[in-house]
Amino acid sequence: MHVTLAGNLAETLAALEAAAAAGADGLLSTELALTGFHRRVPELLDVEALADAERQLRAACARLALPAVVGLPTRGDGGVIFNSHLYIDAAGRELGRIHKRGLTDSEAGFFARGGPRGWAAIGGMLATSVLCREMLDGADLVPELRAALPAGDARPRVVFWPSYIAESDAEQSALCKAYRLGAAGLARDLGAWVLQSNWPESLNAPAQRGFGDSVVIAPDGRRVATLPRDAAAQVVVALDAG
Repeated sequence: MHVTLAGNLAETLAALEAAAAAGADGLLSTELALTGFHRRVPELLDVEALADAERQLRAACARLALPAVVGLPTRGDGGVIFNSHLYIDAAGRELGRIHKRGLTDSEAGFFARGGPRGWAAIGGMLATSVLCREMLDGADLVPELRAALPAGDARPRVVFWPSYIAESDAEQSALCKAYRLGAAGLARDLGAWVLQSNWPESLNAPAQRGFGDSVVIAPDGRRVATLPRDAAAQVVVALDAG
């Protein structure tokens, strides 16, 4: 994570290049990947700078023929700011955005709450996003997402889980366990893969540990992979019916 838009954009573009070189079919990024998730985010909301960063992202996706789902702030009507997940297809076109609805109290002091969400067709899959602590909101999300599924669509279902969580103490460890239980339940209830992308560190508290540790959860609720803790990492995940 960097404190500047330029630093985070460079990291995201490098991740796209690495994903393409590894033969991936797409890229999933963290929550607020373009700005970083830190207290100086309000300083990085220059409309033109963010628009230019998005143009560079879309151009890279088109050049690499690689879809991407990237976390960033979005300015809405009336100047409100959403914590968003942006979907870009392999031609560099925006497919849509999912705005985080389940905000923490501190987030709600800055971000606006998003509305209902559905599924997007991207990379041969049906995908949606559940942002960070929304993994505790399955009772509301599952009926909504079930109702939004296209009838008879047999494409693999994937829930992207961008996050910024850490097992930094006993209380936070218990919360992270609840998040993963929620993710396993969501996977089973929707018959979907859950792919987490969690920040590996905090700029607000540099000494804090327990970040990273992203998980891959299969549609039956099993955790089938865990990424490194407290370290930046990128992995290619092969999804199959088994």
